[in-house]
Amino acid sequence: MSILEKPIISECGRYHIEADGSPLYTARFDEVLAFHKVGKRWIAPVRLGIKAFHIDTDGFPIYGQRFHRCFGFYNDLAAVVGEDGWYHIDESGSALYSQRYEFAGNYQEKVCVVMDSDGLYFHLNVIGEPVYDSRWGYCGDFRGGVAVVQAGNGLSTHILPNGSLLHDIWFSDLDVFHKGYARAKTLQGWCHVNKQGNAIYSERYASVEPFYNGFARCETDDGALLIIDESGHVARQLRGPTCDIFAELSSDMVGYWKTCTIYTSVKLDIFEQLPATIEQLSLSCQSNSERVVRLMRGLAELGLVYLEGNCYVVSEKGSYLCLNHKKTLADAAIEYGEDLLQRWKSLPALIQGKRLESDIFYAVAADLERVKSHHRMLASYAMHDYTQVVPLLPIQKGQRVLDAAGGTGTLATLIQAHFPESSVLLGDLESVLNESQFDKKLELDLFSEWSGAYDVVILARVLHDWDDVDAIEVLKHAKHALNCCGEIFILEMLMLESSNSGALCDLHLMAATGGKERTESEFERLSKQAGLRIKRVTKLPSLVSLIVLERGENNG
Repeated sequence: MSILEKPIISECGRYHIEADGSPLYTARFDEVLAFHKVGKRWIAPVRLGIKAFHIDTDGFPIYGQRFHRCFGFYNDLAAVVGEDGWYHIDESGSALYSQRYEFAGNYQEKVCVVMDSDGLYFHLNVIGEPVYDSRWGYCGDFRGGVAVVQAGNGLSTHILPNGSLLHDIWFSDLDVFHKGYARAKTLQGWCHVNKQGNAIYSERYASVEPFYNGFARCETDDGALLIIDESGHVARQLRGPTCDIFAELSSDMVGYWKTCTIYTSVKLDIFEQLPATIEQLSLSCQSNSERVVRLMRGLAELGLVYLEGNCYVVSEKGSYLCLNHKKTLADAAIEYGEDLLQRWKSLPALIQGKRLESDIFYAVAADLERVKSHHRMLASYAMHDYTQVVPLLPIQKGQRVLDAAGGTGTLATLIQAHFPESSVLLGDLESVLNESQFDKKLELDLFSEWSGAYDVVILARVLHDWDDVDAIEVLKHAKHALNCCGEIFILEMLMLESSNSGALCDLHLMAATGGKERTESEFERLSKQAGLRIKRVTKLPSLVSLIVLERGENNG
């Protein structure tokens, strides 16, 4: 056999064959993998029983060692699994290094991926040394001198072989570069980015393929298939939309069916009774079994319960509607099914310029039971959204931090736990603070002067509850509460100028509070009017971004 010809695997997968179909050797194995060339000879991984090793084209082992698993040679090195873990060997079967890992990838461009015992990923060079100090939640192979890495917050970016960032833009998902562009996923969908990390067009898709000779195939959210060029222009359509837009619109119009079904089940304490039979539920609901069956079938369609024998059981998704869940949404079901649903009915008049007749915060504060329920709902959302966010906040040792309008203190508790050498205060109305177990409390009205001086003032989803006039007043009070070099941390969802994402949440705020979601430029304008300026904006691993404000020039 010519060394230029690569042997192939037989149909049974137990040996290799030559180009004419004849067996390459007489031996038979339980499993064989593909041959790879090392120097001038071909070498393949095989398994016989519980032992794995490498063979040459004669079918003989090329060394005496045996492994649990072994893989192909890349850059003249192969990954193997031994008694004590994963590592790499050369063609003599000798270990490249003494360290053992939980996983080892194949060498590509003289660099490979490994995972340590803490589940963290990084790259090794060809002598088995880490090529940088960073550790990642995941990382991929280098291609063209660039690799994708994923941080602990789940967001991904590109790095160079020395571990430095190619750019400082992070994505929900990311691919390596192909023909100069990489596939990247944002919250709005997939696109292609250049080596500066910038999208090369404004459109976002359900999926995109890499560019080939200047063109890429993309699928739109409605199922259409398009061919686009590198400027994002549609060159041709391969398939029209596959969704039924009539049915889709009809489904959108009856979205309240889901809201009301969930609301009814929580109002009737259904989830607190489960697991239970229809007879048991009928008794607790004081209803006939036929109607309860219809309700339970609706909950099953929503994936919130399922039938096991003759009992309905809570699904994992449905467990969030149980009051004893640490992130319960039972209170949210009541809010959205009662007051908030009614407030949406005022949206036509609000669009035409009518002002809100009822202040939701006053309505909540006036009802002690609703204070408990409303802030338990907010605590659940805070626990879900801020757990991964807090470690990324640039809070320094010893700083005095005020969580303004921080509810019952979920965020303040997370911050104090992560930054134990800082002092965190929780500020809110007295009726809210009475429901909080947080140690350091400060009675605070957003629209009155705030007492104390702070290094950091946090406004987490506060400004979006107010119109521009009120938001500016809140910012002014926050500014006056800062120490000389203090900063304001705003945690809010940022609307994008080029996207409609978040628009329904914006309408909800208009109806519920009179507030709004804002773009970065709108925050910049509000900040300037309050005597502040944006220092930096950071996308965080949730719906929110961090906007850091400092005093503007010539502003004490």
